[in-house]
Amino acid sequence: MRTKKGREVPKDLPLYCDFSCRYASFGQRGVSGACRREQAVYCAILKKYNNKNNKCLVPKD
Repeated sequence: MRTKKGREVPKDLPLYCDFSCRYASFGQRGVSGACRREQAVYCAILKKYNNKNNKCLVPKD
């Protein structure tokens, strides 16, 4: 499967967004504040942020 921008979607993605995903990284300080930066998870597949423990944003069909 592919995203809207044509990127291939891996099949091994977790159901919920957290740092155990190999495509996740910490957000920059300005995204959610220096003290809360672990709450914003950057998705390398979609190139956007999601809140930690929210449902994964990558479409799975």
